[in-house]
Amino acid sequence: AILGLRRHVAEGCDRIIEMDADFSHAPYEIPALLAALESTGCDMIIASRYLPESRIVHWPLGRRLFSRCANLLARSLLRVPVHDYTNGFRLYSRSAAEIIDATCGRLGRGFIPLSEILVNLHYRGYRIAEIPSVFVNRARGESSVTLTEVRQALFGLFSIYRLKRTLESKGRKGS
Repeated sequence: AILGLRRHVAEGCDRIIEMDADFSHAPYEIPALLAALESTGCDMIIASRYLPESRIVHWPLGRRLFSRCANLLARSLLRVPVHDYTNGFRLYSRSAAEIIDATCGRLGRGFIPLSEILVNLHYRGYRIAEIPSVFVNRARGESSVTLTEVRQALFGLFSIYRLKRTLESKGRKGS
């Protein structure tokens, strides 16, 4: 995701959408993401699975529990005021994308860059909002969640926690 974002920053894009290519995110929700970015003045909009108006369709119980636990742990450690730390359906402003390009992608793979992005933006003073979304279990491909991925995510989460502490001590936007 960060490599694609980097390319679009270099090409001069003003808005960059990130979404998984497994058909779990609905392209028809893109206009709502764009409208939310414009109406809120935020730098990042997340199509959240965990707002009251959101829905998750055909996700196995084990996957729901893992996702909820991962988000709960991330929220308790990182304290970014969002509900969905691990969703890859997002819209970024150019300024947010430039910060992501300059500061993210160093702490891990898998789900880790998603939380790393949130921490880098939030603790630098960038504004983040969420909108409801309908998430459908993947229509293509296999889940990337393995025991190794879970273990790496736990270690990565603590690296992001250290980053959070560093950014908190430095202050806001422009740091």
